[in-house]
Formats: sequence, C-alpha cells, structure tokens
Amino acid sequence: MIVELNADDIISCVKVVTGDVLAKFNTTGTLTQKYQARLKRRNRKLELIAEEDTMVLQPFVFPDFNLALVESPINHPAAGQLLPIRQIFEQLSKLIGTSFADTGHDQDRKRGDELHRIVCQNLGYKKYQDDGQFPDIRHQLIEIKLQTSPTIDLGLVCPDSTEPLDIPQIEQQQVRHCDVRYALFYAKTDGETVTLTHFFLTTGEKFFNRFPQCKGKTLNKKLQIPLPRNFFSN
Repeated sequence: MIVELNADDIISCVKVVTGDVLAKFNTTGTLTQKYQARLKRRNRKLELIAEEDTMVLQPFVFPDFNLALVESPINHPAAGQLLPIRQIFEQLSKLIGTSFADTGHDQDRKRGDELHRIVCQNLGYKKYQDDGQFPDIRHQLIEIKLQTSPTIDLGLVCPDSTEPLDIPQIEQQQVRHCDVRYALFYAKTDGETVTLTHFFLTTGEKFFNRFPQCKGKTLNKKLQIPLPRNFFSN
C-alpha cells in the first residue's frame, strides 16, 4: 500500500499494488547505505560529552573569536578562528526552549535548514549559508543533527573515523572526521511548532561513547525506489 501526501500533509491518494509492479521501477538495484546510531535521552537536558576538543584541534582553538568577522559559515576552518568545544556548548545551550514553525511537507529537511540558520545566528555569524556539504558549519567543524526520533542518521560518515576530512590542512595538520564537533538537538513537535528540548555536543572521536551505533559497526542498507510522476494518476 503506497500512500501519497499533499503539500498540507493530508492523504490525497492510496494505491495498492503487488511487489512485481514496484520491482519494475527498481532500475538500478542499488542499496542506499548509511551509518546510524541511537539517541537515548536521560534526565539532563544539556550534555557536553567531550569536555575538550581532540588533540588535533586543540592547538588551533581560540576563545571568544568574533565570528561576525568571518564572511561565511561554510568557509574553511583556520587556526585561531575555531571556538573551543566548551564555549560552543555554552552558547548553543541557550537555544533550549527555542521554537520555530514546523514546515510540514518535506519537513525533515526544512526543519534541519531552519535549525542550521538559528545555530549560525546564535554563534554570531552575520549570515546563514549552507552548501549541503559535511560538516554543516565548516568554519567551526560543526555537524548539526535535529532529532524528533531516537534514530540518528549519520549518512556515509562514521563519526569516529580517522580518515582525513576533505578540507585544506590547518597549518600543515590534516583534520580528520573524528575531529568534527557534533551538535545534536532533540525536539518535540505538535505539527505546527517545533520546540528544542535537549542539546548534546560531542566530538566524533567520542560520539559512540554516548550514542550506541545501530547493528554493531556495519552500514545499514536499504533499497529505495523512485516512483514515476504519474504513479498515483494511473
């Protein structure tokens, strides 16, 4: 049974087909794969999981750097312009209780975009910018996750990986995936308003110390089939 939602998240059509009908649309047989973890909430609404940045980043952090001086949050990080992870935690903790409109259709992506904008503003950037690349705020090596369910989708990037991140070196030092800071916000929604209720901050290096990886150390795989535009009209 395939259900279609319109722009107002109202069911507009229901179509029941057999598996062989869907199989015709599977033209590649490609499995989409991604890492996943579990977010288990506890009594505390605020958790700084990594008290310090990784040893690689520590020489390059500088407290109280004015991010308004930076042209864009997707600039590459530079020595002396990275805020310490504890300062980022203190600043972003102020967002707990913040609410914004739930955008409905295609809501996960749009919710994430709005949170990304709010985080950039809170940190002090003059403008919000997103190029869809990892990590979200490249200048501060911050990846942002908005959670309304316990499953954390991590894509193809394993947080504790020591593989090099695809950015220029900082003073001849190559940044790794595990050096990235992960800002996770848990939120509740009533369908109209999203409210941030919990905040967690960690390095990729210590990510799995707090958030257990799903199904061991393997990639979760699934088959995704794009439906033709006229699927519900035929």
